[in-house]
Amino acid sequence: MNRSSLRRTAAIAALAAAVALGIACTASADAVVGEQAPGFTLKALDGHPHSLADSRGKVVVLEWINPNCPYSRRHAHEKTMIHLHDQHPDVVWLAINSTNPSHGDHLTPAEHEAYDQKYGIDYPVLVDPTGDVAHAYGAKATPHMFVIDETGTLIYDGAIDDDPYGRKDPAERTNYVAQALAAHAAGRPVEPATTKPYGCSIKY
Repeated sequence: MNRSSLRRTAAIAALAAAVALGIACTASADAVVGEQAPGFTLKALDGHPHSLADSRGKVVVLEWINPNCPYSRRHAHEKTMIHLHDQHPDVVWLAINSTNPSHGDHLTPAEHEAYDQKYGIDYPVLVDPTGDVAHAYGAKATPHMFVIDETGTLIYDGAIDDDPYGRKDPAERTNYVAQALAAHAAGRPVEPATTKPYGCSIKY
């Protein structure tokens, strides 16, 4: 093969690599506030499928969860999410566990259901074993919270509150998800619409 052919082959290979990289970046791009939230269908612990499309016309809260994460477990113990869910009965609340089945933090459905029952978690917990949905949203921590409006638009992305280490009295915390839900219900812009999530890294 002459030099011209080698250069042409190398150029084609480089172009193919660039295209492949572009596709990979597009596939793993984070969800963006103000744009349509990525659609998904995941099975709950009981095997029942849940699709984001099924909740069209309702506000949806997504909570990334990991019972073996101290941050996630603290909020379960304090019933942070449960109380907020109870205050907004018309909101669809879905927890998502994206822990890789081969990771030590992974729980069987029976183990997760026992945890949920212990802490009174009565909303669906969906299983994302491949991490595809977490990657689509750019979920980084447990808990990482997202709020989606009735049209499927993402209106909040970030932390549950401003107290990562649980040092404040719950009444003194700024609960960003509560603020987002209240602002949206009143027809106001959500501010802040993004915050930095805190917690344990998702165990992909």
